[in-house]
Amino acid sequence: MWLSYQELSLISIIAFCTLFCAVMAWKKPRSKNNRTRILWKLLVLHASLFSGGLIALIFFLPQSPLNILSWILYDLLITYVFCIEVPAYLRISSFDGNLSEILKDLRKELVEMQFSFAVHLQNLKNKRNSSRSYLEGENLDRLLEDFIAFSDEIENLNENVWSLTLNETSSFIDEVTKRSKHPFPKMIDILTLSGLSLLIAQFLKLLG
Repeated sequence: MWLSYQELSLISIIAFCTLFCAVMAWKKPRSKNNRTRILWKLLVLHASLFSGGLIALIFFLPQSPLNILSWILYDLLITYVFCIEVPAYLRISSFDGNLSEILKDLRKELVEMQFSFAVHLQNLKNKRNSSRSYLEGENLDRLLEDFIAFSDEIENLNENVWSLTLNETSSFIDEVTKRSKHPFPKMIDILTLSGLSLLIAQFLKLLG
């Protein structure tokens, strides 16, 4: 017996969401960077709302392949924007803004170590420890850890190591300010290079 469009659509939804949620829940929590750790939750939310929207569409709209297919694309794009792109962008922008301010404070302590080594080394330790949730997973955190350990060991300021740490901190502030706030920046590059965004727009236009 041939399955109806409604049954095929529901089976596709279940298969898609099961696979999608399983893959995302397996991969995203492994991220050590708090900047992107929330993404897997947004992906699961997107899959859930996408499925719920499709079930409603399939039950309440006329059952034609063209109608179902067009609304699948609309549902996918709408839930992606409101469940992933917008909240993730706001979260990442806020995280990077806070991280930039933290790095400026750390750089200030590094500069002032030239004038009062012991006091500002302790301040640097305290600020780094209180900001671990932001620095964790960033390459600079390991450099700061090594600098602090080395300074503790020699109980003095090594100009070469200090200069390297200060320069890297300044460079990283610029990097944080300029880096993409989009949750999936590589996806934007792929869509742009491949012309998929134009193809999707033309396809939606044909579907009316």
